[in-house]
Amino acid sequence: MQAQPAARATASLGLRPSLEAAVAAGSTLLAILAMAVDHLMGDDPGLEDPPTFLIASGLSLALAALVFRYIVPRARAAARPGRAARAGVILSAVAAVPGIAVLWLGLPFVLAGGGLALGLRERRTAPSRTATAATLLGALVLLFATAVYVAQAVGKLA
Repeated sequence: MQAQPAARATASLGLRPSLEAAVAAGSTLLAILAMAVDHLMGDDPGLEDPPTFLIASGLSLALAALVFRYIVPRARAAARPGRAARAGVILSAVAAVPGIAVLWLGLPFVLAGGGLALGLRERRTAPSRTATAATLLGALVLLFATAVYVAQAVGKLA
């Protein structure tokens, strides 16, 4: 079977598109879009709070760098089986329980994305209940947080 031209082009550049990269990019983008809805869209015409948008977006980007450049690769590379799934459950749980309290900073999007990425990875290599829990909890937090901001955007536009 022959590789697709786009896959060959990215491989020749040393880039490997992966599910983890897609989840990282998607969850970080969701966080920044949510911060735009929360801090830039006002009830009146004009920008609502640009400095808070910049701070919240910067925190989300910094957390994304920590989660997807440090935590996820270390958990994935661990020799112990199930470590990635346990780390995924922890990230997803932190996104769900204390994370929802700081939803206005966008942090639960990134934390849940990390949990989702680790859960999905572990389910492909060594399926377990822990991996399924990390995947489901991360996905549910992302869906809930996205629904909150979609509802907020619709309310502001109405």
